[in-house]
Amino acid sequence: MDQIRDSIYYEQLARVARLKANATDDPFLALRLREAAVKHERKARKLKRAEQPPPA
Repeated sequence: MDQIRDSIYYEQLARVARLKANATDDPFLALRLREAAVKHERKARKLKRAEQPPPA
């Protein structure tokens, strides 16, 4: 259960990072925020995969 909550947490971090990237006028800051969002999304997917039972 903790990993599901963690995956949701990282998905939310990615969403907020993308919103901040869209709101800023600084192109370099926007790029860094989008890179952080990608990392958060990868971490969320990894945690979701770890939670799923192995295929039979």
